[in-house]
Amino acid sequence: MLNTINSLDQTMSSREIARIMRKPHNDLMKAIREMELAWEKTTGKNFPLANYQKVTGNGTIREFPEYQLNKTECLYIATKFNNEARARLVIRWAELEEKEKQNTLRVPAPKIFNQVKCIHYTGWLLQNGYSIMSGQVRARIKKYPEQFRKTDKGWYMSEAIAEYFLNFKNPQQRIAEMPSVNPQWVPMFSKEELLEMIRK
Repeated sequence: MLNTINSLDQTMSSREIARIMRKPHNDLMKAIREMELAWEKTTGKNFPLANYQKVTGNGTIREFPEYQLNKTECLYIATKFNNEARARLVIRWAELEEKEKQNTLRVPAPKIFNQVKCIHYTGWLLQNGYSIMSGQVRARIKKYPEQFRKTDKGWYMSEAIAEYFLNFKNPQQRIAEMPSVNPQWVPMFSKEELLEMIRK
């Protein structure tokens, strides 16, 4: 199971970069570590390091380190390699950005429910860097059901609750002051419904 692109925060794993560069991952990791010193000196930041999980032949799970780099960091790493390798990486980023742009364009338009302006929940998650597979997806609906509405195009939430989620410094009582989308409890979605939401 290879980690490639994370469309939520636009990063690419060092494993995907190694595949594009046609280099062994261990060699790429070594090159990244060498280049990280100059990057840290210039920007004051290290490259984000994560763990890659792999299931072995006997069924056990082993973790291996990998970097998760944004576009700027990737293009900096690419300067270590030849023109052809750099070209492949640039083309790959262009493909990913175009795909992300198309996904953004397909987000359903806002709707009005009970005189409350609501936005598409999955689209909002993607646009703001939240995970659509996180347990928080369900938790938000369960905690604030009056702020959500289920439709044939997936879940919608009130624009007010979206603003609240983006600014957790707001007092909790602000939730009670928001106009409700639904007067009744909204049923939770099933796994199949979540997958359908992601496909739309």
